[in-house]
Amino acid sequence: MIDKYFSFQYSEHPLWKEIVQKRIELRDLNYQWFIGYNLFSLVWWLELILFIAVWFIWWKLVDKSRLVEIVAYGLMVSILATIIDLAGANFVLWGYPIMPVPLMPPLFIVNVGLLPVVYMLVYQYFSSFQSFTKAVLIMAVIFAYAAEPLAVWLGIYELTNWRYSYSFPIYIALALFLKWVMTKILAK
Repeated sequence: MIDKYFSFQYSEHPLWKEIVQKRIELRDLNYQWFIGYNLFSLVWWLELILFIAVWFIWWKLVDKSRLVEIVAYGLMVSILATIIDLAGANFVLWGYPIMPVPLMPPLFIVNVGLLPVVYMLVYQYFSSFQSFTKAVLIMAVIFAYAAEPLAVWLGIYELTNWRYSYSFPIYIALALFLKWVMTKILAK
């Protein structure tokens, strides 16, 4: 009985082998889907252009004297957004029919482009807690109730067991928590 819980032979367990086999099948299906329906589609090009454009705009607008601070905030946004996104996709709360590259997380363009850029600009331009909170509320409304429905309409994003209203507080909490983290880091 104790061997069931303390065995180091997990890789030999039949259920684990089945999981690995399903992952291989899923990888192959994702690749077929990507080559057959994603690559060079109109939406694929729109995602690529959006990714490049937001970073170009960010570079023009970012306060270069605070670059390290602002980039640190943006990296934390990107990391947490990616973790949340992967958790939601793995729990089948949402999914992404269109992917930029089959080897990356599907919403790479948003988690490493759009979200951190917008969050960094809000962080840069609204330094007081009150103005930052107001800007974050507006940003969360736009992301949850305009950008997400647009992504669904374009076929980039698919809600399975999720609603736009669930995303709204997450956008806010992410921004406020990381603003608090940055305040603590900068106070030292």
